[in-house]
This record gives sequence, structure tokens and C-alpha cells, in this order.
Amino acid sequence: MNERNLTQEAFDYLDKSDEERILYCKKDKWIGYGSAVKLLEFLEDKFEDPPQIRHEGVLIYGDSINGKTAILKRMYDLHKSTLEPIENENGITYDIPIIYFQAPTTPDESKLYSRILNELCVPHKAVDKVAVKEKLAKHYLKKLGTKMILVDEIHSALTGNLNKQRTFIDDLKQLSNSLSLTIVLAGTRTAHSALSIGEETATRFPSIELPRWNNDRKYRSFVATYERCLPLKEASNMADNPEIMNALFHQSEGLIGMTVNLLKKAAVKAIKSKREYITVEDIGYLPKL
Repeated sequence: MNERNLTQEAFDYLDKSDEERILYCKKDKWIGYGSAVKLLEFLEDKFEDPPQIRHEGVLIYGDSINGKTAILKRMYDLHKSTLEPIENENGITYDIPIIYFQAPTTPDESKLYSRILNELCVPHKAVDKVAVKEKLAKHYLKKLGTKMILVDEIHSALTGNLNKQRTFIDDLKQLSNSLSLTIVLAGTRTAHSALSIGEETATRFPSIELPRWNNDRKYRSFVATYERCLPLKEASNMADNPEIMNALFHQSEGLIGMTVNLLKKAAVKAIKSKREYITVEDIGYLPKL
């Protein structure tokens, strides 16, 4: 009987070896907390948009390591292609409704189209001209039924030459216009500042901020939910321990990614110590020498 109220998967791991449990603790786990669920519902609604003359995208921005990538990857996992062949009057094709990639580290059109083609599994040469890659990308995005493009770390491409930055964003807008698909960007406050300069760009990519957490009931609820995913043989009851919660919040600086990393490390320490529950001494990124 699962008296600990662990997730079923975590409960099934209780009887496995320490090594297997440690590996499981280190794995990424999706926790549907409030802001993430709202954002996913918003993205799902945009994913179902019918063809439109002017598709509105969105920019999700906030501090680094605060859950933006996890939300985009969750959206991608929910809709990614199974690469099952589809037979129609034009022969056999595939359906790739959504693609995800990280923006290049410079506003480089050629690299942008290469990343799109790579996600569509379309053979091409890196040295091909931009016009050739663009034509290929548009052809296959349409042929494969792509409805949404998720571009992570967009702030990386919004540095350096301003003209190249504008061209890079214009390319994304033209893809959206010509193929009637939705483009979702995610990045830091730098991206928000860069995209807010021009009114047309700001209205094409209205922004949603993913804020840091406060040390409050919602934060405690998240930690309690995450504890249910950890196959420890004893309850830690972290959400009810002010000392642990204060240490978590202080060291994570209210960032969800840092909080998760601290919890992963703490769970591993609890298993290795044979104690099997997390103490405040386990909350830390690096070992004390």
C-alpha cells in the first residue's frame, strides 16, 4: 500500500537498488504548478488556432533557470511527431506539427534555417545559400503540417548588429505569415527589451513574464509535490519544515530550476547517507570541503 502518497513510479522504485534510485532522482520530472499549467493552456489554445492572415506569436520571458525551457519542452512532448507514415494522394508523408530548437548564438539567418531543417529531418548543406535554405524550410514546414515553432534562448540571437537582429526577427514573422503558423519565443529580460523596441514587433510577440517564486504557500506546495516524486524510504516533510524551506528558498533565489536542482542533490545525499530523508544540511549545490 502506498502510505507515503508517492507517485506510483516513485513508489515502484522504493524496492530498487540505491544506484537505480539515485539515477531516478536525477531525472527531470514534470510538475504542473500553477503558472506552468496556465502557460500550457495558453499555448494549447494557440496551437489549435485556425489559419489566419496574421498569426500572433508570444514571448515568454524571465530570469534564467526559472522553468521556461521545461514548459516549452513539455509542450513539444505533448505534440511531437511519432513519425508514423501518412498516405495521401501525393504519396507517403509524415506529420511534424511542432518543432523545438534553441536559437543560434548570433542573429544568423543561415543558422536559423539550418536548425529548422534539422528538426524537420531535411537533408541540406550548411554552406547552402540562405535563399535555398529558406525555400526548403518553407516547403517542408507546409508539407509536414507544422503548426507551431518553439524557439528557446531567443536572447542569444538578439545581440550584436541591430540590422541583423531585425532581419532575424523578420524571418520568423515571414514564416508565420506565409505558412500561417504560431511562433513561440522564450528568453531572458534581454529578449523582452529587444523585442519591445519596435511597436510592430512588440504586438506580433506580446510578452508574458514567468516570475520568480515567493517563499509562500505556493512554493511550499511545489516542494511537497516534488517530494512525492522522490523514492526515499522515509518522509522528509520538507514543506512543513521552516528551516529546510528557508534554506531552499535562499539558495535557489526563488528560481524553479535552481530549486529542482537542490532537491535532486538533496535526495541523492539522503540515499547515500542511508538516512533516507532530507535534512537542512542536505540543501546545497556543492560539497563542503
